[in-house]
Amino acid sequence: MPRLFPFFLTTLGLVSATAHGQAQRAPLLRAEGPKIVDAQSHEVLLQGMNLGGWLLQEGYMMKPGYGGTQGSVKKVLYQAGLSDAAAEKFYQQWRDNFITKADIDFIAQQGFNCIRLPLHYDLFLTPAQRAVRNGVIRGTVPYADYVAQLKQWQQRGELFKAPQQLEAIQLIDKTLGWCAANKLYVVLDLHAAPGAQGTDSNIADALQPNDFWQEPIYQDITNGLWATLAQRYKNDGRIALYDLVNEPNNVPGGNAAIHTMLERLINTVRAQGDQHLLLLEGNGFGNNYHQLEPKTFT
Repeated sequence: MPRLFPFFLTTLGLVSATAHGQAQRAPLLRAEGPKIVDAQSHEVLLQGMNLGGWLLQEGYMMKPGYGGTQGSVKKVLYQAGLSDAAAEKFYQQWRDNFITKADIDFIAQQGFNCIRLPLHYDLFLTPAQRAVRNGVIRGTVPYADYVAQLKQWQQRGELFKAPQQLEAIQLIDKTLGWCAANKLYVVLDLHAAPGAQGTDSNIADALQPNDFWQEPIYQDITNGLWATLAQRYKNDGRIALYDLVNEPNNVPGGNAAIHTMLERLINTVRAQGDQHLLLLEGNGFGNNYHQLEPKTFT
């Protein structure tokens, strides 16, 4: 049984708005004052497990005292002589086996009603696109070349072009199925945002810390990613809420920069006709909400 981390969700930072969308599997949860409620206005207290380590390896979860990123783990594999294909096979086996339906069944049996699914943005890339990022980790592709390539993919409309073919979408769909069978809600959490949303490299698998705030392409990609997710899942009641960007920290520009970014993502999600609850995390790993109160958003 892989290590699972409990979390208890409060309504701090939840934002709700009106929207419409595709045929839904179940009514969406919504905000009613400070409470999360279902379609019958019954309060829903989300009590769940965070599936840390599955789709994003965080060093401190894997070994006490270890502070490495997923990229540093991957680099060890490369240094041990593994080819790109062999390293990718290892990670495919990791994703296939670290969390399975049996784990979700077990979580439900313990009385939880929710899981949080931390996502790495690189699983929204195609294998060919992800190979360029892996080249940076291996040391065969300059970081600047990767950024330039991202800009080209973005300009050509080649990112998230066929969502159903992306591994992240397939994993989300599989997880939703497992959870629905157990009457569990799912929180979609963009845990490792493009470019890294802070200086803590572990939580973002950073190639260059804080570039999320310094290279505009990364926020453009994040915006497109959430547009893709909202289009696909806008009326999927199995999803409790979206955690737009996990734990911003040591942000250049401070909370004002976070506010600008979150307002953009909120507007993008709502523009797709999506009224899922949104979890907004403040600076300092979600602890500082100055200038990020609900009243500050339009």
